[in-house]
Amino acid sequence: MEIQPLPNHNLILIDWLTVTTKIWSENDLINLLHLQECSWEHLDAYRYGYAHRCSFSGITIMSGGREDMGICLEMSGQGCRAFETYSDLTWLDLLGILVDPFSEFNITHIDLAFDDHTGILDIGQILDDTDHHRYRSRSRWWKVEYGSCGTTIYHGSPQSNTRVRIYDKAAERGLLDDTHWIRVELVLRDVNASGAVQAILEHQDVGPVFSGILSNYLVYCDPSSDSNKSRWQPTDYWNRLLQGAAAIHIAADPGLEYNIFRLEGYLRDQCGGAIYTWSQIYGLDSLDKLLKERRSPLNPKHKMLLEQFKRKKKGEKDLET
Repeated sequence: MEIQPLPNHNLILIDWLTVTTKIWSENDLINLLHLQECSWEHLDAYRYGYAHRCSFSGITIMSGGREDMGICLEMSGQGCRAFETYSDLTWLDLLGILVDPFSEFNITHIDLAFDDHTGILDIGQILDDTDHHRYRSRSRWWKVEYGSCGTTIYHGSPQSNTRVRIYDKAAERGLLDDTHWIRVELVLRDVNASGAVQAILEHQDVGPVFSGILSNYLVYCDPSSDSNKSRWQPTDYWNRLLQGAAAIHIAADPGLEYNIFRLEGYLRDQCGGAIYTWSQIYGLDSLDKLLKERRSPLNPKHKMLLEQFKRKKKGEKDLET
């Protein structure tokens, strides 16, 4: 079976989440996430002034800080994908618990990311429009970073409650030149983070919220003779981005696709040399026989990935019939 390295459609992801609480314990949070069966690692010393951390695949629970700090739950991009893969909760389930006033959570940071895999955006065009200020933004702060891992465009300072980051994710990951993966991230903090979560729950969707926040904060425009930028019309690519984002549902769970992508990367980059050598000497049929006779059992991560894939294929088959 050929594994597609990336989705062939656009996605919106929740790609970072940070919350704090003064009433929930470490075990409470693990149970809340429905991740009791996962292998959590306990370590000392981390950041934000916490002395202890408990981690699993990019999900970190920090404790041991000052009494007024409580406990901090932080989910990186990897952690968000792990939550989608291993928990039986949906994002709407989790966000609903976090905003419940009786739960007493403080949402301090959430990132919403639009992944363009279909060619809506051209990073070179966006860079040129940025350099020539062909946009209107609520922030005067902007920055462009160049490097071996591609170009990143920022609107909004690192300290602001709303920040937009646009970059070539394929270049950052070192993928092939013909791979199209442009990411537009909304970095939301404090009151803007909690407001975004409330809006997602009100809409029961992430797409319209992402599109609404972005269109209110940043719009790339076609210049005209009018000196007032507020009357400049959005570029075609920005309209397509906003309209495409608004149509994407939070129910489109990306956990499986992105974890298959990581699995493929591991096979290619870590095991590729050995697999290629064996297949050239003995052939692919022999490789298949060798894998079926392996002595090591599947680890829990691979078992869950297989089960999730089987459920997805069964769902697709049921829809066809």
